[in-house]
Amino acid sequence: MKTFAELLSALSTLAWPLLAGLVIWRLFPTIKKVIDSRGFTVKVGSAELTVQEVSEKVLKTTADIQGKLASVSASPEYAGLENRSVLRPLRRVLWVDDHPSNNAYEAAQLQTLGVDVVQAESTGKGINAMSAAVPPFDAVISNMARKEDDSLHPDAGMELAREIRARGYDVPVFIYASSQELARRAEILAAGVNDITTSPTHLFTLLRKVGEFPHEYATG
Repeated sequence: MKTFAELLSALSTLAWPLLAGLVIWRLFPTIKKVIDSRGFTVKVGSAELTVQEVSEKVLKTTADIQGKLASVSASPEYAGLENRSVLRPLRRVLWVDDHPSNNAYEAAQLQTLGVDVVQAESTGKGINAMSAAVPPFDAVISNMARKEDDSLHPDAGMELAREIRARGYDVPVFIYASSQELARRAEILAAGVNDITTSPTHLFTLLRKVGEFPHEYATG
């Protein structure tokens, strides 16, 4: 009898979580529609803004901060690119990564700063984009390891840089990768890469050394 009572007690303990889970499961399509509609609002001061409006303002603010930090950190010349004037704007960037979502926020920040970001998911697509680009890209960003043609290419970033140099392009190439790749810095630079970084702020500084962000150029 005691065992039966303990069983009932255990079942009653589980009843509410199970019931809540069932309700959430039944309501999930409706909840998803509400989220997708971005209908949520947030109180900011005396104003009530939608989640989308808040997200856009946060993105704009952080992009502005990144731009200012990059502008302060950038020196007039960048090693290997001495003949490039920073007085010209940084109009277009090619970003090669088999998972573009990993860089979605950084790409959106660049776009907020006025930079056109073209994304490619493989070395081949990146080279094709470069060949067809009019006007040409001002810089190329790449991750290091990529899955291409159903196989992992651990040095895809260097392979891209070598192919770019073999075709005669002198566009700056930056590797945006994990910290473990930093130990291979000398090897990576020897492949034709201009620099490697794991930091979004440093990445923006490198790009700013190639050219001014368009919103700066327009107000300069």
